[in-house]
Amino acid sequence: MNMIKRMFTISLLSLLVMFFLSFSASVEKVLAEVTTGIDIGEKASRFKLLTVDGKEIELESFAKGKITLLVFGATWCPACRHEIPLLNEYYSDFKDKGLNVLGIDIQESAKKVRSFIKKKGINYPMVLDSNADVARLYKVIGIPLNIVLDKSGVIIYKEIELPDKELLKKLL
Repeated sequence: MNMIKRMFTISLLSLLVMFFLSFSASVEKVLAEVTTGIDIGEKASRFKLLTVDGKEIELESFAKGKITLLVFGATWCPACRHEIPLLNEYYSDFKDKGLNVLGIDIQESAKKVRSFIKKKGINYPMVLDSNADVARLYKVIGIPLNIVLDKSGVIIYKEIELPDKELLKKLL
């Protein structure tokens, strides 16, 4: 009888240990996914995304030697829609002075975004983050999210609000 109790206790403890080990590994994995990304003062992580027309834009070559404004958003987002006239203005006023603007649409179809670009008269390039991989990488927890990269690709601004036009003038 004593032997049976010992065997039962050892089996139960083994199961508990396996359960807690598997749970702690999955918690670490989830936390690692949440904490990965890019912050102010760090060099922007590379990514490649497609435009609505299927052309590939690679951040490293797109932003090389230019001030770059990355704008994460979606067509259904009222605050994102509100920014578009200012983004068009920023791009028109500063593109010849070295400003790049790149709209990054999160998890929407090319057809929907293409129609939105036409309807809203967006004059800067837009890419599709179909699986939200880049949004996760850059820790996007709310949209719009505006990120400014300096000429060497370092993040110098990361806010929900658009950067002030004066900030962009200074950087250019």
